[in-house]
Amino acid sequence: MTVPTYEPRSRNRRKTNNVTRNRTVALSTTAMGVAMALFLVLVLVLALTFSGRQKTSMGKTTISPASPVSPVDTIRLRSGLEMPAVGYGTCCRPSAKGEAIFKSTKIFLKNGGRLIDTAMAYRNHEEIGKAIAKSGIPRSEIWITSKIAPNKAKNYDECLIDVDNILEELETPYLDLLLIHAPKLGKERTTQLWKCLIEARHVGKVKSIGVSNFNRGEIEDIAEATNGEMPEANEIQQHPWSSQEWRDLARWQKKQGIATIAYTSLGGSRFHRAEGDGAAWPGKVTRVAKAHGVTEAQVLLKWALQHDMAVIPGSGSKEHILENLMVPSFQLSEEEILDIESADAPRDWWDSKRGPIKYGDEEATRPWEERKNG
Repeated sequence: MTVPTYEPRSRNRRKTNNVTRNRTVALSTTAMGVAMALFLVLVLVLALTFSGRQKTSMGKTTISPASPVSPVDTIRLRSGLEMPAVGYGTCCRPSAKGEAIFKSTKIFLKNGGRLIDTAMAYRNHEEIGKAIAKSGIPRSEIWITSKIAPNKAKNYDECLIDVDNILEELETPYLDLLLIHAPKLGKERTTQLWKCLIEARHVGKVKSIGVSNFNRGEIEDIAEATNGEMPEANEIQQHPWSSQEWRDLARWQKKQGIATIAYTSLGGSRFHRAEGDGAAWPGKVTRVAKAHGVTEAQVLLKWALQHDMAVIPGSGSKEHILENLMVPSFQLSEEEILDIESADAPRDWWDSKRGPIKYGDEEATRPWEERKNG
């Protein structure tokens, strides 16, 4: 009987198998390491996304004071200057004067805000100037917009004097943007103010010039009287419940290269004071906010920004200043925009007695109509 013989595997074969096993272990270890790294990255992203947000007892998303704020979007003016798209409004609330506006302006600047919108009529130039000086931020990095008050400066010479007064009060050698606050003086005298602004820009006291609360005919009239010198910006009330005439104006301005700066984007202080008495955001706005994990205020600011408008929300609250500055990078769909615009205006939006629109349709379409609300 033949006994089968046993032939041991060669030493080289054992080496090959060992190498294969080692490679298998190495690949398995590497795969585990990659998976663990991806998991840690995911955890870090989620932590960064939600670390600055917390839910209140009412389920509303708020911004933690520790949240990083980096507003970087700008709007290019016809001159080529880049104007910050998100600014700080300093009008028409109890906290817009004295020590309160000094402190809130410093908060805005400290947390990355760079555009401050003020006016002669707001009577807070000096406090804002002190806040800018105390901020430690170079003047060249801050954008200051102010406005000539037509009830104070009623002709060319008075306007030039007031330009110097504004610079002195703000303690600045120049303004980034100077506007005529309203066309309430009529065509002839408003044209004098417009020529004043052109001169102020010519001598370097102002970098950009524009208007506020003007309609198309009024803009065309002052341009015609000054060899086609069109405003670089028009600051007007704009929000989803603005009338069709004023929204048509914003579209026309975009075609003409006139930047639209929207005020009352968030309803004004009256609406927010009324929130505690039962005033509320429209359900459609709240649903969009929840879908994106943001606040209703951020939805409305995004609505304006997606329409290529600058916004200047104001608040004396640090939490709301940060909320307004930190507009996340989400995008509203066309359907969401239509839903927002089709919602009923909130109760007490802008003014509980006069309604959500400061100026009516006639004031949007008829040049030099008397402005009923100032």
